[in-house]
Order: sequence, then C-alpha cells, then structure tokens
Amino acid sequence: MRISGLASGIDTESMVEKLMTAERVPLNKLTGQKQTLEWQRDQYREINTSLNELSNYTFDNMILSSTFNKKIVTSSEEGKVTATAVNTSQNISTQIDVKQLATSSRFKSSGFTSSAAAQELKFTVKDPESTEAREVSFSIKAGATADDVVKAINSSGLGVRAMNERILDTTSGQYVKTLVFVNNKTGTGGEIRAEDSSTRSYISDNLGIQLNGTVLQESEKGKDATVIIDGFEMQKTTNTFEINGMKYTLTGVTNTPVTISASTDVGAIFDKIKEFVTKYNETITKINEKVGETRYRDYAPLTSDQKKEMSDKEVELWEEKAKSGLLRSDSTLSSALNSMRFDFYTSVQGGSFGIDHLSEIGITTTKQYRLGGILEIDEAKLKKQIEENPQAISELFSKNGDTYDTQGIAVRLRNTIKDTITTIEKRAGNTGQSDTQYTIGKGLNDLDERINNFNDRLKMIETRYWSQFTAMEQAIQKANSQSSYLSQYFMQ
Repeated sequence: MRISGLASGIDTESMVEKLMTAERVPLNKLTGQKQTLEWQRDQYREINTSLNELSNYTFDNMILSSTFNKKIVTSSEEGKVTATAVNTSQNISTQIDVKQLATSSRFKSSGFTSSAAAQELKFTVKDPESTEAREVSFSIKAGATADDVVKAINSSGLGVRAMNERILDTTSGQYVKTLVFVNNKTGTGGEIRAEDSSTRSYISDNLGIQLNGTVLQESEKGKDATVIIDGFEMQKTTNTFEINGMKYTLTGVTNTPVTISASTDVGAIFDKIKEFVTKYNETITKINEKVGETRYRDYAPLTSDQKKEMSDKEVELWEEKAKSGLLRSDSTLSSALNSMRFDFYTSVQGGSFGIDHLSEIGITTTKQYRLGGILEIDEAKLKKQIEENPQAISELFSKNGDTYDTQGIAVRLRNTIKDTITTIEKRAGNTGQSDTQYTIGKGLNDLDERINNFNDRLKMIETRYWSQFTAMEQAIQKANSQSSYLSQYFMQ
C-alpha cells in the first residue's frame, strides 16, 4: 500500500520520480549503447547493399561479353531480310540472296464425319530437322464435332495448328467448310505417323486425311528455305537462323542480293562503361564519406523523455549528429577502398590484344586527392578505343586468369567486393541471420539482457523507496495522533 504525503505534506510521487530519474542514468547509458550499435549495424548493411549492387552491375555489364559485342546492324532491303547480332565480336558485311522461303507442310480433309464412339488417338511425331521422334496421344469424345476435334488437336502437342473454316475449293471455286492442319514448324523431313489401326481408321474415315501407309499424307509438303550467302547456296529448315553469331530473318524472295552490315555500336558500349564508372564512383564516394565522417561524441542517443521535450526537427538534427562517424576510420572499409583502387591500377597480364592498363583506354584516377580516388573518363579516347578494338576492352575488364595479375579488372573487383561483404556480414550480419550469428548481434543480445536485469533492479528500488516513504508517513501520522491526544488531555 502506498501513502502519498497525507501526513507529512510531502509530494511523494514527485520525490520518488526524481530519485528514480537519478537511478535510471546507467539504464539510459545502456539503452544509448544499444541504439548506437543498431545504427552502426544498419550503416554497415547499407554499405553491403551498395557493394552488392555494384557487384551485380559489374557482372551483368562488364563481364558478360554481350556488352562489348553490341552491334549496329543494317539491311539494304529490310522488307526481305533483317538481321540482329546475337554474339559476334566481328564487324561484317554479308551478301544474302533468297531464292525460296521455308514453308510448313499442310494437311487438308476431304470431308469430316463425326464418330459415335470415343477415340484414343496415338501418334509418333518427328519434327523437321529433328533426329528424334516423340509420342503423342489424346482423346476425342464421342460425337465430337469438327470444332471439338480442332480444340483437341490444338491442345495435344501434335505439333500442328488445326482450323475448321470456309476454305477455297480450287476444283469448284467455292468456299467450303473444311478441316485443315498446318505444321507449326517449317521445312522438310517431318512426319506424323498413326500408331495403331483405330487411329488410322479415325484419321482416314472420320477426319478425311489420306494416309501413306501409316504416315499422314500432306496436301502440300513443307519446303526448306534456299539462300545464297556470300556466294554459297544452302538450305535452312526455317526462315530464321543463326550463322557465326548473326541471326537472320527471311521475309521475302529477293531479286538482287541484300547487303547485311554489322558494325561496332560505339555509343552503346561507351554508355555501359560510363554507367559502370559512375556506379563505382558513387559506391566509393559513399564509403569514403563514412570512413571520414566526423564523430560528435557529445551527441548521445536521445532518451524517450528527451525526445518529448524537443520538436521533430530538433530530434532529426540531433540524431543526424549522433549517427555521424560511427564507421569513421573503419579498418574493413579502408582496406576495401585500397583493394578496389589496386584492382583498377594494376595492369592485366597475359592479354591477347595489347591493352593491359585502364589509362590506355582513357580512364584514369582523378588528380583531386580529396575526392578519394574516383575515376575520370577521357570520352574521345575511350570511344576511339571502342571503335578500333572492342575485344581488347572486353578482355581488360573480363579476362579470366589463374592469378590476380592475369585477371580482368571487373573480375578482380567482384572478388574484392565478395570478400568485403563477407567480412562486414561477420560483424553486422544480414536480414537473414539471427543476432547470435554476428558480432554486433551478440553485443545487442548482451545489452538486452543487461537492460532487462537493470529494469528488474529499478522495480525493486522503486518499491523500496515507496516502502520507506510509506513507513515515514505512517510514523508521522502516529506522532500526529499522539500529539492531538495529549493536547486534548491537557486542555481538560
């Protein structure tokens, strides 16, 4: 039971609150330490996020050869032949003459008859230019119409698209509802074979498709494309094909040869390298700022009571100071910066194209020391090197080597980033780890335990204070009662 100043006239609530404020000073320090560790952990993780983004960007844009093989492709007659560069490092000029386009085989029904019985159809299918056959089976329900058959075939994997439409009958000159199939693939050499007697019977008797033995007979056979490329005539089963990293698409028969030209896309390659340099500069600038940030030791984390007495803006400005410098002179980050700079400065040995240093393609380190080693680009020099020798630039960045000296710059950089991320995670963890798996997390757990223990201790201290004040009030009340009794006694 708590008695609050009824006998003594003392504001016991206020007195106990002031006493407890003094007792909470060590707890506030522990809470502040915890907040500081959480801020430090979060800043480490932000650095890791930036490093991971740089690593991913480096792999996607500086290690994959497609970045440096970008081409501008033109056709002298785009209505007949077009092309794209898939994976070619060479600049080319090719002459293409299209004599015949590839076509699909076609099957035409002589008349459809519905079957009163359900059918289980079985086929062996070999696609044009394929050396292996596949088995296909599907069901036709009893009483199925021609449209039902179309749906069943189109969802069966038979490799044809079926239609039941009004199609021109060249004999009568009339448009007649007709069931037809068209092979999904072009070219010669494909076949559809009916595997059992019931399938053959349904195909010929009900669908009206002729058979040559067990093979469905085309009404029009598929054709291969016939093209002359740089003076050599050849056949292709499709109108889209790839030769030496160039993908060609035929859309019409030509009267004269079509010229396909592929030249280095200097602008696209330059933009990728520039984006990479910008991304790298942004990352090391962020790390440099953290390593060199001023530490304001007089700005400790605010308690909840302190925040109540301040405006939101004042809290924001205070915490900006309190968070500053938590990674100042951090050895891991400083080492990472030095390693990344070394990755760029060190020559790449064992190359095949005569370029082994970044400065040779117009990329150098800024002379302004305060900027922390960011890279600068001589645009004219870089574009000239891209135009003259894109393979050398690709090798400079992406060369695989057994030793550090023989590895490309981007390969080294990703290895350095990987090692740095691993080291930081040992200290600050990641969102997928529990607190027990990294150093700061273990420190936070220890602080949580100490804070909980201290809170238990504060509860006992507060109870003791109230007990003491309550005892004092009871003693004063008893003394007052005795004094009142004596006064009344002597007044009689």
